[in-house]
Order: sequence, then C-alpha cells, then structure tokens
Amino acid sequence: MFCPNCGKQIKDSDNFCRYCGCDLRSDAVIDKQPQTYASEEIHLKFKDENTEAEEYNKYELPPDDAEEFVLYDIKKHWMALFWPIVFTPVFFVYFWNIFLNTHSIFSWVVVFGILAAIIYPVLRYIYDKIIITTKFAHIKIGVLNPVEIDIPLKQLDRLDLTQTSMGKMLDYGMVSFTANSERYEYRYIKNPDDLQYIIDNPAKFVNEAMSVEE
Repeated sequence: MFCPNCGKQIKDSDNFCRYCGCDLRSDAVIDKQPQTYASEEIHLKFKDENTEAEEYNKYELPPDDAEEFVLYDIKKHWMALFWPIVFTPVFFVYFWNIFLNTHSIFSWVVVFGILAAIIYPVLRYIYDKIIITTKFAHIKIGVLNPVEIDIPLKQLDRLDLTQTSMGKMLDYGMVSFTANSERYEYRYIKNPDDLQYIIDNPAKFVNEAMSVEE
C-alpha cells in the first residue's frame, strides 16, 4: 500500500502515514477527493478564459484613417407598433360614434390623445436608428428634438442589452447606455443576439463583415 499524500510505501493496517502523518482511514481519503476535482475545474476555467482572450485579441479594428463603411443597420421589432395597432380601431370607433356627435372640448382632448398614442410610436419606429459602421455605432433617438450619439467601436461595451420574458419569447430587446451624463434607452431591438455578438467582439464582427463584402 502506498500513501495517497506522499506516495511512500506503508503497511495496509496503518491508519496514519508514518512519513507524513496523512490520515489513511477510508472517510478521510474520500474527503480529500473533491479537492482534486476542484483544482481541475479551476484549471479548465482558466483555460477557457485564456481561449476567450486569445479569440478576442485575434482581430483588430481598422485604423482611424481608414474609410468608413456601413456594416449593419439595427431594425426595430414589430412590437414597437403594438400601441398604434391597439389604438387605431379605438380611434375610429370613438371618432365616428362619440366625437362627431358631441364636439366638446373633452372629446377634442381625447381625440388628440389617441392620435398621439398612434402617431408618435410610428414616427419613432421610422426615425430611431442604430447603424454599425467600421468605426462607430451611430445612434439616433427621438423625433422632434432627436438625440444623436456616436460611440466608437472600441467603447461598444457601454451598450447594455437586456430582454424581458416577453422579449425572449418574441425575440426583441432593449439597449441602454450613458452619454453626456444622461441615461438613454433604445427599445424594441429586433434580433438582439446579433447586436450582442457585435458588442462582445466588435473587431471580429468588422473583419467578418468586411470579408463577406469582399
């Protein structure tokens, strides 16, 4: 019999190793086994992290003086038009059955309120933009006084992509980020996994997109 701790030969009847003092009773030997597995898990974890780092550093972004090309246009999901879809029949029912018969100030307020709930989301659906180029993520949010922000691809990890339970079922998400000391939200991103892929490694995405275009 050999000691599992120091490897030296000992008697089968020994309860403790005469060389290193290791407890040789069966329960103690079993208790020692998880430590070996834990070390193996740590080793595998470090190996995976090193592989990911090598994959990330494998690609480089184009130089600053290179020409800028549009690579990807983020589309909005149809859920961005959910409320216009809901309120459009409500508007026509109210307009024909109540508004035309009353003409009160309250009825005008209701009509304009319903129209705003229909028109504004439609305009946001049309004018909100996230365009990924070889240098920036160009973001435009709003209609009357739109906010336009350019985020360098090197800083693309500033974008925080989240999904609700409904978003996971219907495949849409929301991007939030801070710029100029303010927090912005860009809702109803279509195919959020595509944007997350770009955020995780923008250099890899640019190189793959450029190779496809060539």
